[in-house]
Amino acid sequence: MKLRLADVFGENMVLQRDKEIRIWGTSAGDDILTVEFNGLKREVSAEKGRWSAVFPAQKACRKTKLSVSSSRTKEKIIFENVAVGEVFLAGGQSNMEFLMKYDIDFQEAMKMKDDGLLRCYTSPQTAFKGFLEINDKPEAGFWRTWEAEEDRSMFTAVGAYMGMVLRKKLDVPVGIISCNWGGTPAAAWTAPEDLKKEKALEKILKWHEDACDSTNWQKYITASEVKVPDMSPEQLEFERRFMMGEFGKEFFENFDPSSLPTPDYAPYGPGPRSNVRPSGLYENMLKEVAPYGIRAFLWYQGEDDDARDWADIYDVSMITLIRSWRKLWNEDLAFYQIELAPFEGVGATAAKHYDLMRHQQARAAEALEGVYDICILDAGERYNIHPRHKKIVGERLARTVMKHSFGDTSLTADCPRMVEAKRDTDIFLRFDNAAEGLAVKGDLPKYLILQCDGRQLQYEAQIREDTLILKGDFPKEKITVRFCESNYVEDPLYNSEGDPAFPFTCEV
Repeated sequence: MKLRLADVFGENMVLQRDKEIRIWGTSAGDDILTVEFNGLKREVSAEKGRWSAVFPAQKACRKTKLSVSSSRTKEKIIFENVAVGEVFLAGGQSNMEFLMKYDIDFQEAMKMKDDGLLRCYTSPQTAFKGFLEINDKPEAGFWRTWEAEEDRSMFTAVGAYMGMVLRKKLDVPVGIISCNWGGTPAAAWTAPEDLKKEKALEKILKWHEDACDSTNWQKYITASEVKVPDMSPEQLEFERRFMMGEFGKEFFENFDPSSLPTPDYAPYGPGPRSNVRPSGLYENMLKEVAPYGIRAFLWYQGEDDDARDWADIYDVSMITLIRSWRKLWNEDLAFYQIELAPFEGVGATAAKHYDLMRHQQARAAEALEGVYDICILDAGERYNIHPRHKKIVGERLARTVMKHSFGDTSLTADCPRMVEAKRDTDIFLRFDNAAEGLAVKGDLPKYLILQCDGRQLQYEAQIREDTLILKGDFPKEKITVRFCESNYVEDPLYNSEGDPAFPFTCEV
């Protein structure tokens, strides 16, 4: 067996500061490895071909190196331009995977000065053991720096915009591990033993079992071991136009996903080697980067669970996933969850229960310590499931991270959330995180709806600092107040920092 390190280690990597640094890999079973990092040295033995070396916590530094030598094979691996700073794992599906080259502000971002201390590692998307040996991923599996335009274009856009803010605020190297795959459910990223413990998630496991039961195994395995064909020019152009949001309502009204050409086997449908199967990506992608030292998890996902009609159990899915990830890292790391953006869609791609999904995301955050929601109800597109305004998302995420992970209270980071509803003659809705006060920047009556006995009530709205006051000729009976409770909305209520208010429903 040749000497190797886990794929996440390499030239230009960023290692987490102020925490123990673990380096690991494989070699011959009786090998002795010499691992040198930042002036320190460790000698470790390979047990059953696996080895691991631990170094004490380090302060931030901009340039050092890591070397590993084998006493048996005489091989030596040296990684140059290694930095120590802040590292984040960016997980989820396509809106976290979404590349800078598709972002609406990409050309403006290209004007920024080179920054060799903002870096991104893209995890190779692998659906099962041996997948990468059949389907190599030359565009993934190494660390990029924010220098060459080609490298910048391949950063996760949300991670890049967050990293830009942190670079300015912290003045230390910042690394993003982009570990995600479009069109995948939360269960694909969760440990199998944790999924099996939750009765509410039985229907997801049953869905997978039924798919496997109906599989022609011989044909499936044979097909899965053939390289997935490269995309044709037409497919590449379709992908570009799709990610750039160039297809409008008329296209999706008649769009049939099954019309897209696929090989006999693809990792994208249900089955025993699928990328959407329960725990498949946890086992084959997430565990490949754990327990690489990080500051926190970043998460943007949920569209796939909505499409599969799993919105009713998404809170349990996320609570289970978060606990599963923390257990894998053996640390209660902060978890930053981006709530779903406004989207309506039509036809086969239409949103189903995004309003419920957002509440389920909030419930997951309320259930666990150290989980923080980011509202992006001002960053959606009605017919584009991949909204291109990722700068809004990344910068708001960065402010939230600065507050909760680094204690920066110099500005309001969290979005306004309604925390108290009461009435006498008027209705009073009080919000936290209002900063210097609330402001209406849109069509409030369209998205803030008052109903009683099935009829909609009229009102006039006033703002008093952190409180929205609704005045009208209200009945004595209970009134239901609904705010931004639909798939697609244009949030009309903000705090003084420009952050949109979370959706809510209450009775007064």
